[in-house]
Amino acid sequence: MNYFYLTGTPVTTSNSEKQISTFIPLKFAKRSGRCVVKTAEDAMKTAELHGPLPDTTLMNALAKAFHWQRLLDRGIVHSGTEIARKENMDLATVNEILRLTLLDPRIIESILRARQPEGLTMNWLNTNPIPWEWNKQHKKIQGTSS
Repeated sequence: MNYFYLTGTPVTTSNSEKQISTFIPLKFAKRSGRCVVKTAEDAMKTAELHGPLPDTTLMNALAKAFHWQRLLDRGIVHSGTEIARKENMDLATVNEILRLTLLDPRIIESILRARQPEGLTMNWLNTNPIPWEWNKQHKKIQGTSS
């Protein structure tokens, strides 16, 4: 967990100088593309009550991937190019999302339960090749933990 220290500036009171120093533990996190600022107390309360927060960007990408794969399997669309055209998306983006259907079901389940390694994000998946073998996927993805 990253904490940032905020220190106050010197404050002058009458003839003597006093310096105020304040420690505020904050965590800056990015969730679903939004910057979230939480105090350590808030983070601990949330984790105790609800468990870890899901990565909604990754979950939405998984939902799209399996929906598109179902459309391909049923012959409703014939290629990723057709999906890209109908969704008004870049073909590379569609292919990156469709690649998620090749993940080990245990990895997918960990994402849906918000139990994936901290470094496993959609950005990480887009920039790193994923092995075909599920055991090799586990080894590579476990290496994303910070």
